[in-house]
Amino acid sequence: MTSIDTPTLDAAAELASTAAGAVDGVHALGSLIGRASDAVRERVGLASTVPGVKIDTDRADSVTATISLVVDYPHKLREVSGAVRSAVRTALEPLGRGRVDVDVIVTGVFGPFDRDVVVEAEEKADAVAARARETAATVRERTDAAVTRASEVVDDARARASAATDSAVAASKDIAASAAETVDAAVAKTKDVAAGAAAAVDETVKAARERVAVDDARAEGVEPDHAVVDARAAAAPSAASAKPAGAPVEPATDRADVSDLVAEALEDAAIDIAIAADEVRGDDRTSATDEVQSVVEDEKPRP
Repeated sequence: MTSIDTPTLDAAAELASTAAGAVDGVHALGSLIGRASDAVRERVGLASTVPGVKIDTDRADSVTATISLVVDYPHKLREVSGAVRSAVRTALEPLGRGRVDVDVIVTGVFGPFDRDVVVEAEEKADAVAARARETAATVRERTDAAVTRASEVVDDARARASAATDSAVAASKDIAASAAETVDAAVAKTKDVAAGAAAAVDETVKAARERVAVDDARAEGVEPDHAVVDARAAAAPSAASAKPAGAPVEPATDRADVSDLVAEALEDAAIDIAIAADEVRGDDRTSATDEVQSVVEDEKPRP
């Protein structure tokens, strides 16, 4: 046999189910297991077929309806089967499909002390659905709590990072300001030392030139004025080498002595600048002073 069109098949199955279910003595259509399966499918939202009814048709448009059912005790199986056969045939004849055959299959008898498997299946399905809803609610609550906690942790970390950044910026500004002050002080001190050294060199050179002029005048047999000599001698950088006013000037000074005086003044100025650099550095190292003194010692003539 071949199945007829789906819409017609569904309509015929519904008609047959209604007609068979109305017969006295029919407890339910379908087998016990089939009915329980359909009940569970309905509970979980799946489509179910018409229980206990199967409709087929052949090429001659003859319809065969197979009805499975459970009979209530103490009805007689033969009487219930005949009544169902007659009721289903009467319900399907208006479809105009030709001859209608009805087969009835009794799958069980339901007694007064039996428990309906459909009711049990429905109760179990309801219990499973209730537990699933409770589990879903618990999972949702835990998820919401985790999301809230994560949000709090992120906000706290963001606040700490912002505070740390602000502190680092403030510290950097303080360090930069302190460094700027140190640099300014170092520059000022270096300028002062350099200016003092330059002044000392200028005075030494001036005194050396005047002494050279005096020596040149004496070499030519001309005695310079004592007041001028005393003034020039007073301008010399060393107090120990200064002559008292009116004292005669010894002719022992030559150009080599003048060069030595200038060189010593320059060396003293270089050492003063190196000492200032070491003081600006502010630690125990005196690399600049040591290097300058080493150069000065190396440049001095050996005896």
